[in-house]
Amino acid sequence: MSHRRRGARVLATLIDIACMLPWIAVVAAAGAVLYVSGVTHEVPELLGNAIGFVTLIVPITLAGSGFDGTARHATPGKRALHLRVPSRGDGPGFVRALLRHATKYALPWELGHTAVFALVGSTGAPPLWVTVVLIAAYAVPIASLVLMLATGRALHDLVAGTTVVAG
Repeated sequence: MSHRRRGARVLATLIDIACMLPWIAVVAAAGAVLYVSGVTHEVPELLGNAIGFVTLIVPITLAGSGFDGTARHATPGKRALHLRVPSRGDGPGFVRALLRHATKYALPWELGHTAVFALVGSTGAPPLWVTVVLIAAYAVPIASLVLMLATGRALHDLVAGTTVVAG
C-alpha cells in the first residue's frame, strides 16, 4: 500500500468520525439533560456504562459495519476517498465488517468509557486496573495506526481478515 493510500485511510477515518459527531452530540445532550435534572445521579456505575455502550457505541459500530458490509464495501469516508474493503469473495460481509468496526471503534471506546466511569466514581488514587484499562484504550488505536502506516494493514484489518484498497 502506498503512503498516499495510507494517508487517505487516515483521512477517511477522520471523515467517518466527523459523520459520527451528530449522533455523539445527541447522546451527549440527552445525557447532560438527564444528569442536570438529577435522573442519573443514583444510577450505578456499571449500569451507566452499559447505557452509554448501548446508546452510543453500539449504533456507531453497527452503522460502520453496515456501510462496509454493503455492496459498496465502504463507509462515507472511504467512499469520499475512493477506498473500499474487499475481502474473500465479493466483500467483507456484515459479520466480518462488524468484527472490523468492533476492534476499530467499540473496543477502545468501551475501554475508555470503563476507565472514565471508574475514575469518576472513585476517590483517591485509581486502582491499578483502571490505569491498565485507560492505557489499553489509547494503545489499541495507536497500535492500529502504527501497524497501518508500517504495513498497510491496521489492527482491525488483521483481526477481521480485511484490507482496504483503492476503488
